[in-house]
Amino acid sequence: MRRLPPLSALPAFEATARLGSVTAAAAELGRTHSAISKQLHHLSEDLGGALFEKAGNGLRLTARGDRLRRSATPMLDELAALSETLRAEQDARFVDLRVSATLASRWLIPLLPEFYARHPEIELRLRMSGAELPQESDFDLLISYDRLRGTMREADQRPLGDAHYGVVCAPGYPLAGQGQTWRAPARLTQPNALQTWDEWGQHSGIAITAEREEIHAHHFLALGAAVAGLGIALAERRLVAEDLASGRLVAPLGFVTVAGGFRAAVMPRAQGRRAVGAFLEWLREVAGQGA
Repeated sequence: MRRLPPLSALPAFEATARLGSVTAAAAELGRTHSAISKQLHHLSEDLGGALFEKAGNGLRLTARGDRLRRSATPMLDELAALSETLRAEQDARFVDLRVSATLASRWLIPLLPEFYARHPEIELRLRMSGAELPQESDFDLLISYDRLRGTMREADQRPLGDAHYGVVCAPGYPLAGQGQTWRAPARLTQPNALQTWDEWGQHSGIAITAEREEIHAHHFLALGAAVAGLGIALAERRLVAEDLASGRLVAPLGFVTVAGGFRAAVMPRAQGRRAVGAFLEWLREVAGQGA
């Protein structure tokens, strides 16, 4: 059986040998002076003699310490390089994705078995997000259909397909009007999205007024309220395809197309990564199927 020195002390030894100071080694490693000193003392005891000696205000290696340094330094460098390689290989498998809860639950997640069947080597990490680009950049992609809010203007945008927006409601809901002017008892929306009705009106040329606005915490709740007959909601067609097919919802005024409105924001850290490229290619394919 090998009798190895305390391996956890080797980084402290290498940093102290290179910097000539326990204080400097502690600062570099993010440890306390006392912790580094204890590790060096333990290592010296295990190896049977002093590894450092005082030199003015600093430390220098003894002959025994120099022998250990010549062996430990290349070993630690090789381990560090290998660790970076292994981490990069593992990270290359993952795609960190920001997506709204509505888009994830109503469109993306039901399609993912197809993606995993095609790319079993790739794993998606889904985190919920609004349509706006988050301030932090610890993710690879954000996908959004919510072009009526003018989102992601500052990001590297990749069009995935057209977006199609329309007014949806339960069959028989009292949406009244003709031509370009309509009125409903209630319009259903979500926080920070009241302007989407005006944006849709500009795209469609149709004005819809309502006796009241009902704000729901999430878009999928507003759509659920529309299914229940509580008002009219704006929806991207992909999100309500099953409801329209089953008759739970109708789109009495049809849908307005915004070319390239279904988009992905690609973060700098994701540029050039094979897994990200494969996911984007698949997204374009399935987004086109829903056009």
